[in-house]
Order: sequence, then structure tokens, then C-alpha cells
Amino acid sequence: MNKKSYLCSMNKAEEQQFSILTSELRNERSERQEAQKKAILLERENAVLKSKHADMQRRLNEKMDEVADMVRQMAGYMMGKGPVTLSDSLRNAIVADVREEFESKLREEREVHAREVQSMKDQFAVMLAAKDNEIARLRAKDGDDGASAHGTTTGGSIPDGMTPEDRIRQLEQQKAKYAAEAYGQGTESGKYNHGCQEPVSADDLDQEGADVPEERFVEIARKVSGEIRQRKSMQGQRKPRNPQPLIEAAKGDRDCLITLRPENMPEDAYEIGEDVTVRISWVGGHFRCKRIVRKKYRDPRGNYYHVNLPDEYRNPMGREEVTESVIALVYTLHGEHRMTVSEIVTFLRSHGLNYSDGAVKNWIKKAADILAPLDEAIQEEILATGNDHVDESTLEICDRRLPNKDEKEDDVESDRHYFTRWMFCHHAPSIKLTQFVFFERGRRSRKAVECYFKNVRKRLFAHSDGAPMYKCYDVTAKDLEKCSEVADIIIRIACLVHVRRPFFKLRDCSSDAREIVGAADLIFHLDKQIKGKWGGDFNRIAQERVLQIGPILLSIKNKLDILERELDQAKEPELVKAVKYALKEYPCLLHCLQNGALDFSNNCVEREIRRLAKYRNNSFYAGSPEGGVRLARTLTTFANCKAYNIDPYKYLCDVFRRIKNTAKDELVNLVAHRWQPQMAVAAY
Repeated sequence: MNKKSYLCSMNKAEEQQFSILTSELRNERSERQEAQKKAILLERENAVLKSKHADMQRRLNEKMDEVADMVRQMAGYMMGKGPVTLSDSLRNAIVADVREEFESKLREEREVHAREVQSMKDQFAVMLAAKDNEIARLRAKDGDDGASAHGTTTGGSIPDGMTPEDRIRQLEQQKAKYAAEAYGQGTESGKYNHGCQEPVSADDLDQEGADVPEERFVEIARKVSGEIRQRKSMQGQRKPRNPQPLIEAAKGDRDCLITLRPENMPEDAYEIGEDVTVRISWVGGHFRCKRIVRKKYRDPRGNYYHVNLPDEYRNPMGREEVTESVIALVYTLHGEHRMTVSEIVTFLRSHGLNYSDGAVKNWIKKAADILAPLDEAIQEEILATGNDHVDESTLEICDRRLPNKDEKEDDVESDRHYFTRWMFCHHAPSIKLTQFVFFERGRRSRKAVECYFKNVRKRLFAHSDGAPMYKCYDVTAKDLEKCSEVADIIIRIACLVHVRRPFFKLRDCSSDAREIVGAADLIFHLDKQIKGKWGGDFNRIAQERVLQIGPILLSIKNKLDILERELDQAKEPELVKAVKYALKEYPCLLHCLQNGALDFSNNCVEREIRRLAKYRNNSFYAGSPEGGVRLARTLTTFANCKAYNIDPYKYLCDVFRRIKNTAKDELVNLVAHRWQPQMAVAAY
């Protein structure tokens, strides 16, 4: 065998082994996903059975009550002693068999569900245990015992061209990755891990419509026939109004009555009616109701006299009975204190306001729509700082499927399901201003980023992770020197935390990964000391970074170059992937050495986007793409109020009163970082 044929055979063996490992990993991942789906289906079936059991128990009790009434009437008729009741022993004897049947079925379903869940947990534990066992066998194996010409051992198989040490390193990295992916989105601490989340690669989703996998959805509100349940149209029909105890009580209270009569009215004019306007406000921790009665008159000559509603009694919220104070309260309870609509309805009813869920939802919608003019003002303020931290996260939206690359909008099915959509978060740390953006039905694409940055008028540093949609703003240090005269250039700054994260997952099974994690931690420690010592002197911070942090970054780069040359993709695939990602991000990290105002991490926007994560865990979805836009505006409002320690209720009351009478160029004064409250006259 010549050298060329030998090398070809070795390459084919390595390719075959790599394909086998890839197929094994793909099979294990698909099996894990199937097991998770089965667990979810079993939980849903269990919930359906519980609801059926409760419904049948209710109907059983109703039938037993009817039987008891019939027996009582028959006994009274036959004995002539009036009505009698069935004894408890008789009733229990009748229903004992039926009750036992239902309870036995419920116990069986619970046992089956528990066995299925435990089986899936055991399967995953077996997968990890298999990796541990193979690692232990390889470590305990003697160098020559059990080895054959084909690289096999008594305890397991070693691929051709790979030593036991290489196989141990490969298995440890795979085990570390499996352990991180078992909780969905891996984090460095296990505090926010959720076992119900399915791991999804963000970089594989929706890049300008290309390479988009089939979207997963959950059908809701379906009948047995499979058709979407349609709501009955109430258009043109008079809807009954709920009785309002607070308004009814105000009718007999003179202190709650304001009577207005027209002026310059002749003496012979007589009253022909009245217009009643109700105003409900929240004052001093209590709801107050005012009835504004405007009398209407007519004289014998046919002239009419009436009073227009004065400005001090007009409602900034339009024709609503409740004033801006009530809507601001409801909006704050929902957006800041995360009370559900049903909880808010219960709170209102306890204070004498009997409004429905639909009314409360309309108030929340109205509040978000009134704040819409502030979106552009907040965006301009963030971009004007020249330093924007951006990140994105997912949210379930009830919507139609987005069209693929070769599809048109009209070709997409009209059925509405729950799809995973994306919401962006922009944060300017210098002015502590945050803005959430839901772009075009939740697309995560380069167009969303470019649309937000389209009005940039000066140099902007955009901090982000290594997602492909941000790569168009990658500028190296050399290119930056060539285009120094360009003012409106956008420069992406990489995040050292994202570079560090894949190495952190492999720190227990790779000394090279531990070395890089230690170097990154040292950079963060030194940078914190430098900022604490020099404060806002960005020039001095940049100088100290070059002296203290520059050599560490250079050592990381040298280490990454060595690993890129020496690592074998088949032996250490996860470490190779981490090294490639770090080398791509490294040029965008060097900008932090030249500008002391830049941060090595994107943690500030990660903390702000936690608001969306909490909403997603509590509320699960938004009802429509328009609801996603309003949710983004709501999260923006309350995030900025919290950043400046502003009472959101007082802020919203003042903004609701002023926003419609504020010029477009003055709207920035209503944003949280510039807001100054104005004294309002208490008209109610």
C-alpha cells in the first residue's frame, strides 16, 4: 500500500467515524425532543381527564339531587307526612360504585403519567451514565490489555486514529454539552433553568426568510370537529350593562353631583331634559364618582339653550366613564405589578366598580396606544448617546405563519396558532434608557436592526452578540482608522461574556477552556478596578486598558490561534466550535481598548430584557402581533420609570393629560429621563 492510498483510507475512516458520531448525536437529540413532547402531551391529557372528572362529578351530584327530590316527593305522597329526605347512607350506596370507577380511572391515569415521566428521566440519566461509564473504562484500562488491531477494547470502542485520552476528552465535552442543553437555554448558573424549554439555536431562525425551519405551533380553542371556535357577533345589538354600585350610590349623594345650567337664559324658558356625564377617578386610595348634569332648556319662541362640557371636566381618555387616574392605575397594576386582568376585575369589584374583563383590556389597550408617540422620541434619545446595547428574546404570539423565502403573503394559510416570535431590547447605559421593539410581526432579521438604526446621524457603537444579523456592522481597528472621517458609521462591539460562555461549559473537562475562562474573568476584574479608580475619565480608562488588559487579550488570541491549529474537529468538536466563535468575535473586542466609554460585556441589556422573560413565564403569550407592539411599549414605559425611581402611576397620569397637547418636538420632555411633573387642577 502506497502513501497516497493509505492516507485516503485514513481519511475515509475518519469521515465515516465523524458521520457516525454526528448521526448518534442527532438521534440522541431527536429522542430527547420526542420524549419531551410525549411528556407535554401526557400532561395535557392528564389535565383533560381531570376536567372531565370534575364535570362528570358535577353532573352526578345534580342527578343525585334530582333523584333525592323525586324520592322525597314520592315518600311524602305515599305516607302523607309531607316531604322527606334521603338518608346519607342510601345516597352513598347509590353513588359508591360510580365514584369508585371514576377514582380508579383517575389513579390509573396518574400512575401511567408518573411512569412515563420517570421513564424519560431515566433514559436521559442512562445517556449521561453511558458517557461516564465509557470515560471510566477508558481511564481504568491498561495501555495494552484488551486492545485489538481495530482499536477496540473490552469495555467499549475507540475510533480509528484516536487514543483513549482523545476519546475521553471528546466524551467529556459531549457530556458537558448534554448537561447544559438538558435545561433548554444554558446559563452559567442553574438559577433560571427551566426543564420545559426546548433548546433552539437562535442563529438558525429567520435570517431574512432564509433557512427558516417549519414553525412549531400549539393549536388552541378548537372544537371537536377541528374548526376554530368563532365568537358570536354582537354588532348592531344592544348590549346589557353591568350594574355599577358606585354610580348608583352617587345618584343619591349631593356632594357627588355637579349641575350646570346655561347662562343668559330668558325667564320664560323651561327645562326639557338633561345630559348626564359620569366621571370616575382614583383619589387618595379611593374611587370617587362625580355626576355632571347639564340642563337643557327651550323658550316659547323655539330657541334651545344648553351647556357644553367645560374643559376642566373633559376626560383625556375620550368618552370613557373612568378618568386617566383609573386607567393609569389599571395599567400600572398590570404592567408593573403583573396583576392579571381577572385579578384587576376582582379588585375593582371590591371597590364598587362592576366592569368586565373586556372593559379592562380595552383600558390597557387605550393606555398603550396613547403612549405610541413617545416611541420615536425614545429611539432618538438612545441613538443620540452613540452607545447602544442590543439583544433579543422570544415570545409566543397568536398569529399566522410567516411566509418563507419563496412564498408570498397571500400563499400562507390563514389559520392562527401560537408561534415563536422575537422582541428586541435596546439600552443606552449613559442615560439609563431602555426601549423594547417588536418589529414586523416579530421577525428576527437584519432588516429589524437596520430599520432601528436608519436615522443614525453620528458614530454609533452597537453592543451585541455574534448573531449573523449584526455582522454587517463588524469593523476592525484598521478599517476604523481608514474611515475615521466618516461620522455616521455604526461599529459593532462584541460581548466578552458570550465569548466566555461556551468555554465555561467545558471548563470541567478541558484545561484549555479553564485557562481562557480564567483570562476572561481577570479582564472583568481589572476593568472594574480601572473604572472604579478613574470614574468618568474615559481617556485615562482607555490608556489603563491598553496597559493592563491589552496583554491579556493578546495572550487569549495567541492561545486561540494555537488551539485552532492543533485541535481535531472529530476529537474535540465543542471546543473547536468555541474557538472559532471567539476568533470571529475577537476583532470587535479590541474597540474597547481604544474607547474607555465602551463595555466588554452586554450585561446591562441582559438585565433589562429579564422583564420580557418574566412576562413570558407568567403570561405565556401575546394575543396578536399588535398586542406584541403594545407589550413592547408597556415594558419600555415601566423599565424607564424604574430606572429613574419614578412612581409609574403619577407619571402616567401626567403624561395622559399632556401628551395630546404636546408638539412633536417637545415629546422628548415626556420621556422618563427628562420628565418634570406639572401640577394638575383637581376637577373631580
